[in-house]
Amino acid sequence: MYQLNYRSTSKNDLKPQDLENILERANAVNASRNISGCLIYFNNSFVQILEGDKKDVLDVYHKIKMDKRHDEVTLLWENQVENRFFEEWNMAYYRPEDKDVKQFVNNLLLLSDLSDRSSSSLLSFWATVRKILRTEPMKA
Repeated sequence: MYQLNYRSTSKNDLKPQDLENILERANAVNASRNISGCLIYFNNSFVQILEGDKKDVLDVYHKIKMDKRHDEVTLLWENQVENRFFEEWNMAYYRPEDKDVKQFVNNLLLLSDLSDRSSSSLLSFWATVRKILRTEPMKA
């Protein structure tokens, strides 16, 4: 099993419907390639971890790098692992129409504290999520 995680920023004109489209397309592509993972979106930043066959994961990552909705795509970590860690996960993101951004942030921080960190890519993924949640101003 191969894991890869990256960080990117979104284009400023990204709208809530764009996020829904990204999620819908990602779920379809990932299911067809047996890729699992987790995508976090907050304050115009994406952090994603992908896991599956190395060729498939690298192909998806290449497409993300070419996607015009992403800017500054940066590979954070990649490695081989024994098991999947995000078999049933999708995407977490804050919708501007949601009222309680602090609860969203606190829930993700708690999740990051309780989550498995048994691989370098998992450590990198959750550390980047925490950094985005703690250092960037909350835009509501």
